[in-house]
Amino acid sequence: MKAVVVYYSRFGTTRTVAKAIAEELGAELREIQAVRECGFLGMAFRSLFGIRMPIRPMNLDFTDVDQVVLCTPIWAGRPANPVRTFLQEANLEGQRLAVIFTAGIGKSGPALAAIRKLLSGKSVEVNLLGTIVTPKKTEAQLRAEAKDFARKIGA
Repeated sequence: MKAVVVYYSRFGTTRTVAKAIAEELGAELREIQAVRECGFLGMAFRSLFGIRMPIRPMNLDFTDVDQVVLCTPIWAGRPANPVRTFLQEANLEGQRLAVIFTAGIGKSGPALAAIRKLLSGKSVEVNLLGTIVTPKKTEAQLRAEAKDFARKIGA
């Protein structure tokens, strides 16, 4: 199975999770990078109102991939804005998309609904693997949880 792990990480936590998943799956790792980062209030405002954030050029073609794993933080109850832009621009038609959220609390329903809405009409199979609640966790704990999720994908 050829897998690609795509992630956005503002502060490094989601990067740690994505790297652990990619290692466990032997998958390619692709980072979503915002053209310009903004502060906490700007992130929350953009998330609440669905304002797009431009992303740096990256490989958006997934035609030769069997599984795409998306790792994103939750901002104001929604996926991070650079991820929203990625989902609108990427060629994910006919793909299986496994989603892993990183969050301060474990509520991911609205964020998953936002992803499904963004991808509606694109024939993408979206599955939630879970949410890693990140506060007060060491890097080793984050990596261990991420690898547990990766084993669910590989099973």
